[in-house]
Amino acid sequence: MSQPSPLKFMEAVNGHQKAAVARAAIELEVFTRIAEGLSTADELAAACRCAPRGMRILLDALTVLDLLHKHEGHYSLTRDSAIYLDRHSPEYLGDCIEFQHSPFMQSAFLHFTDAVRKGGAVTEPEGTMAPEHPVWLHYARAMTPLAMPQARKCADVAGPVESVLDIAAGHGMFGITILQQFPNARCLAVDWANILTLAQENAAGAGVSARYETRPGSAFDVDLGAHHDLALLPNILHHFDPEGCHALLRRVHAALRPGGRLFVVEMIPHEDRVHPSAPAWFATMMLATTLAGDAYTLSEYSAMLDTAGFSAPEVHPVPSSARSLLVSIK
Repeated sequence: MSQPSPLKFMEAVNGHQKAAVARAAIELEVFTRIAEGLSTADELAAACRCAPRGMRILLDALTVLDLLHKHEGHYSLTRDSAIYLDRHSPEYLGDCIEFQHSPFMQSAFLHFTDAVRKGGAVTEPEGTMAPEHPVWLHYARAMTPLAMPQARKCADVAGPVESVLDIAAGHGMFGITILQQFPNARCLAVDWANILTLAQENAAGAGVSARYETRPGSAFDVDLGAHHDLALLPNILHHFDPEGCHALLRRVHAALRPGGRLFVVEMIPHEDRVHPSAPAWFATMMLATTLAGDAYTLSEYSAMLDTAGFSAPEVHPVPSSARSLLVSIK
């Protein structure tokens, strides 16, 4: 039997220190400089205008976090940091720092004890679900690279479609990616007006603006149209309690043609709610930032879909993601 140790607890309470190390590396563009060919602490200190001692300690800390390799005084990128942390990479994730360390997110977790007591967000009356909440524009811009594997999976599974409904479209890449793959398809994107400006920018950049319609407002209130072949609910149901999910699913059901399909993209923990770690941990985010959201299990999503008139879902794991795609039929 191993000896008792406080190390796990200390690692947990020192999470803010790890976040500060990662933030410093992004702000100083350390990963980008290494990708450009610099490899020693002195070289990187000069390029980043930092004290050599400070840079050495930062680089070693990044190595401890498995974000860098170190060999005989030279640092190199890991495979993951080369893909996601080099600013020149198309899948660069460094901008997510703006969202993860925004005043809203920091405040939400500073008051996490109160959220546990209450059972929901305490920092704002409606949490992140307030109309036109500015956090979502930051989120949509920052998280687009993370969403792309999910969007590509949806497009791969979609098959030929003509009419797509994208609810909580955000950056718009779910519907846009499908339009790129199916040139006869059209998409109706629903979200708050301030966020749809980003979706429109992305649609223009992808060359699909003529087939991309936006409709501002709440998905619980606006006209969702009818007879769509496919409806997308990407990363939205977890914000609501089961009753809210039922209400939204019933509206989507009414907007689909008979035999139309629904794609739900979500973090889905196992029934024990503690595995896998990322979907299980996601529930803490919902507790801190929403009034009633949660990380729902597959059995819970299946029950919601059944209540709304959908078939039992097929589950498609999303590569390079902690999320899954659920496919259900009206």
